[in-house]
Amino acid sequence: MTATGYVSTTGDSRKVSKSGDTMTGELTLPDSSPDQALNAASKGYVDTVAATKAALAHAAQHAQAGADPVTLTQAQITGLAAALAALAPLAGATFTGTVTVSNAALNVTGYTTLAGGQANGNFAIFGNLSAFGSGKAYRFRTDGSSLDLEATGVDLIVSNWSGTNFDGTQRSYLRFAANALASQWAGKVEFVDALYGSAKHTLDGTANQIGFFGATPVSKPTVTGSRGGNAALASLLTALASEGLITDGTSA
Repeated sequence: MTATGYVSTTGDSRKVSKSGDTMTGELTLPDSSPDQALNAASKGYVDTVAATKAALAHAAQHAQAGADPVTLTQAQITGLAAALAALAPLAGATFTGTVTVSNAALNVTGYTTLAGGQANGNFAIFGNLSAFGSGKAYRFRTDGSSLDLEATGVDLIVSNWSGTNFDGTQRSYLRFAANALASQWAGKVEFVDALYGSAKHTLDGTANQIGFFGATPVSKPTVTGSRGGNAALASLLTALASEGLITDGTSA
């Protein structure tokens, strides 16, 4: 028989006492975040919070110089050393392969040494450009009042190649002496009013000929005839006219 309104004075072993009790089995809670300060928290929620706190604490330790040791195998150390050796330090490095900068600007500040290189496109240098060899060098200097091409150590030679990759026939045109204020010009020199225009004056060192005022270059003329008569004068006039220095408008 069930008594209505019956209150047990000894407690029900199937229930948890509000004043405190010990459970003999598992208590399953919904795996959700508690909303109130006194709400019960599930194990899943506690594990998630604990993992987050541990990760933050671990990162903080590394930020403070790394309090926890890291154990690496010899293979890992070897691989890390090889990877670091393949990187270029900010303090400077020597590249043994090709360095390609695509669609970006490469800005070099200060004195820079390049042991070989290739620029496939526009290349700008803001400052002097020097090229050094063994006991010799030249530079394009922009920090003076003018634009200067300078050489040091040896004579400066200006030449051109018939090929497209510094091959074929090399023709040297100018030599600027390093030990004297002297220059040499080889081949034919034409003075024109505009580049690729017709020659006004010609000095041909190869053929040993000369021509002025558009005259065809000729070899050194010989003046002949007797000075006692007009033959020598006629010969001189003809010689000067052949070089273009005069126009012979005299009559016999």
